[in-house]
Amino acid sequence: MICSKCSCGWIDKVCLFIFFLIAAELAFPQRVVSLAPGLTEIVFALGKEDALVGVTKFCDYPPAAANIKKIGGFLDVNIEALISLDPDTILMYPEHYDKMGPLKKQARMVVVRHSRLADLLQSIIDIGRALNAEVEADKLVSSIRTKLHSVSDQVKGMRKIRTIFIAGRNIAELKNMYIIGKNDFINDLLEISGGTNAYEGGINYPSISIESVIFLNPEFIFEISAHYQGISADKIFDLWKPYDMIRAVAKKQIKIIKNSFWLRPGPRVGLIAEELAGFFQSGELAAH
Repeated sequence: MICSKCSCGWIDKVCLFIFFLIAAELAFPQRVVSLAPGLTEIVFALGKEDALVGVTKFCDYPPAAANIKKIGGFLDVNIEALISLDPDTILMYPEHYDKMGPLKKQARMVVVRHSRLADLLQSIIDIGRALNAEVEADKLVSSIRTKLHSVSDQVKGMRKIRTIFIAGRNIAELKNMYIIGKNDFINDLLEISGGTNAYEGGINYPSISIESVIFLNPEFIFEISAHYQGISADKIFDLWKPYDMIRAVAKKQIKIIKNSFWLRPGPRVGLIAEELAGFFQSGELAAH
């Protein structure tokens, strides 16, 4: 039999302990470093940007991210610069973990996956938990799901448009191309938005030739690369003109995406889905 007086005393001690934990948290705010642009966007979307003390040189959104200390690139993190920031929490992808060395014992490693749409949504929940923003994370995930459901309803009943996403190639020629396979959040957004991947193989990011594109014969081609910023759309379209045996080329359904956020698993995925659905529904010509 448990004494009610002892039980109350035990509860009081637990409450006191929780109180001191919260007080300590308020007295010593987190020092967070983000190792990817998509993770940085999540932190901002959760309203926890004041905790960020370091980000990568590619973290350019929202604009306020430009004012945060840079600790290198995506995979070439400057470990010395990172250590100098004395972080207590580091947000990263699995490919970053092995590079953290002594920091593994000095800071909390929050490792989240980013390949699929489901990974992104779970990463928001995990980061929200790590940054004491669980309520905000739930709201953000709910808002993304709502937007994606709206896009899905918008294209319901439409014929799926066979599509390829070219995520890289030689800038001046249609060589050394690699495309997005089915194991990627962009492919998940494609399926939601009224398209389907013309590539049906099992390689995540296959390298293909122009002959392979001719064989796949997609109805829509997306060229996605921030490297195209200084290249006119006309020059890119001129590369494709000789290949009008490809349906996307014949129908001028080639879309050039110069904004890098299309390749970022972050809070703006709903916007990507909306734009995809808009392209498919309007049959928009890419010659702009």
